[in-house]
Amino acid sequence: MKPIKSEDFLNAIDYISLEGKIKGLIRGIEINSLNIEKDYLFFALETGKISGTHYAEDAIKRGAIAVVTERELNISPFVRVKDSLNALTEFAKYYRHLFTPNVIGLTGSVGKTTVKEMLHLILGSKYDTVKNRGNLNNHIGVPYSVFGIEDNTEFAIFEMGMNHIGEIKHLANIVKPEIGIITSVSPCHIGYFNGIEEILKAKLELYNALPKGGIFFLNSYDELLRNIRRRSDIEHITIGEKGNYKLSNFKENKDAIAFDINDVHFSIPIIGRFNAVNAALAVAVGDRFGISLKESSSILENYKTTEGRMRILNVGDGIFVIDDTYNANPTAFNNMIDYVKNNYQGEKYAVIGDMLELGEFAEFYHRELGKYLDKADFKMVLYKGDYFDEVKKNIENGTAKKLNKQNLMQLAQNAKKGDVILFKGSRGMQMEKWLEKFLKGFDNDL
Repeated sequence: MKPIKSEDFLNAIDYISLEGKIKGLIRGIEINSLNIEKDYLFFALETGKISGTHYAEDAIKRGAIAVVTERELNISPFVRVKDSLNALTEFAKYYRHLFTPNVIGLTGSVGKTTVKEMLHLILGSKYDTVKNRGNLNNHIGVPYSVFGIEDNTEFAIFEMGMNHIGEIKHLANIVKPEIGIITSVSPCHIGYFNGIEEILKAKLELYNALPKGGIFFLNSYDELLRNIRRRSDIEHITIGEKGNYKLSNFKENKDAIAFDINDVHFSIPIIGRFNAVNAALAVAVGDRFGISLKESSSILENYKTTEGRMRILNVGDGIFVIDDTYNANPTAFNNMIDYVKNNYQGEKYAVIGDMLELGEFAEFYHRELGKYLDKADFKMVLYKGDYFDEVKKNIENGTAKKLNKQNLMQLAQNAKKGDVILFKGSRGMQMEKWLEKFLKGFDNDL
């Protein structure tokens, strides 16, 4: 973060009072007191189960220059505000306008984190590039990540998540993207929307936020995106059969995908046909800004997946375990089931949990999940969640059981060389804990 004068910070936000004096320059901002360094500003947010003010004293002891709080404190200095998250947002807006990097806004139902990481690799090979910190892509994480921009930043990539109308518009108003990417539109969080068309409308808030002369990278392999009404005042760069960048000659195995983009060959150590489109979006951005397809091909040979996202583990006597525990929605589940079906000859098992935030559509999509698993010949499904019955009733060729320690232990004992076990579920199902249990040999109770 570029150091900021305290008076500039105070002028940027709507505050009630200042207790004490802020001495020196603000050299960083934090929402986690454990990450505080000297002269960092600590925002004591009220968005979690525990008020951030519980950590205010710790923040000061660690060197915080001041605390931004909605409550009176017994320490100083602190800045009293009506809404601590709004103060963070307003400060982020002020800070963003101090710089002129190329800002990329990125959203989508599936694939946005993968595209973000690929983009960072490609653009980072030539330009000073920053991205969201970790997986912080919401109304807290995006303004927090803005402070990663500095004077030498040439590209800033902001992944934007949402589960309600208006959220993308709000985030775009903070970061002011000139470049936009929507990876896909599918029934993720559909429980908060009146159908898939409303999800499309929410995603298009990014498209509509682009300024005149902006650039939009369009995935025309996605039918909903392909048919949007196009603006005449921005540049469109299209991925698709009739687009600027066309995919062909796709091949995959257990560990990698291979394909061509405009006759340039790519081989990337990531799984799933769907990731070829994600790669094409990232490659197209690089090409638009002077990084050739051949250069991107070489760069993406070194791509590494992150924990919980399509990670392949080889355990025991040649048993394949797929860690895709980070999250789940109907499209992502089908993608992973297709991958397993097409690439593994041994017995197929699934240790999975509910897809959350589907609302009135939940029973339908869980019934469809059961059908999809059945068609892919999964031998056994161990299931955690409220929709076990919906999944089970549509599995005819295999067995479905409720996930518990005993059943998981039995699976571990019965799995043999060449078998594959898929671990997946929505974030709230915490399927990574069951995976950890499986991998550790059941040392501790869940």
